[in-house]
Amino acid sequence: MHSSSSPDVRELLARRGIDLSAPVTEDPPFDPVAWRLEHYAAKLAADIPAMFHDAQPDHAEVRAWLTKHLADPAAFPSLFLSGNTGTGKTHQSYGVLRHLAGVAARANRDFRWLTVTHPDLNAAARIKPDGSHAYAVEPYMEVEFLIVDDLAAGKASEFTNEHITRLIDHRWSRRMATVYTTNLDPDTLEAAIGERALSRLADATRVEMGGADRRFNR
Repeated sequence: MHSSSSPDVRELLARRGIDLSAPVTEDPPFDPVAWRLEHYAAKLAADIPAMFHDAQPDHAEVRAWLTKHLADPAAFPSLFLSGNTGTGKTHQSYGVLRHLAGVAARANRDFRWLTVTHPDLNAAARIKPDGSHAYAVEPYMEVEFLIVDDLAAGKASEFTNEHITRLIDHRWSRRMATVYTTNLDPDTLEAAIGERALSRLADATRVEMGGADRRFNR
């Protein structure tokens, strides 16, 4: 039998900061769109270099491609941005990525992307003792959206050119969303990556980025 001086349950709970008279509150319902917006924002912050953290697709022809792509992705899968160094090609490509991620989040749709520069892809594809080069290109072939920046920049070889040709051909034949950028003219680009790869790029919507080097006009 309990002593009359023993504390009751309410008193014991109160000592532990538990008030039985407090109203019961429920967690707010899960909002999948809010979750995707937050998740994609965090991933974009990690994937987009600080120089382009505020990138938006503000070029008229890029915006026009985005409108057509969102209306019919299979008909307008790829965007090819060319022009001199510093004219905003990389800025626009990251702006496209940010826009597409936002559209997918608001539609509560899964959206996976990768970005890579051609020199980095070449470095990953060069023969290595651990054999990692054999699968270096695979993730970029199957991801839903891909940016290949600085196409044909840096040192290449017959071996690394084989990888970029495979990548371009794979994504071209499957009408997969891809943005390519380059500062090379068509003749120089063909000499660098080959006629077959260039012919696939001709199927993309091409935007020539003009103007002076924006990095010297900040």
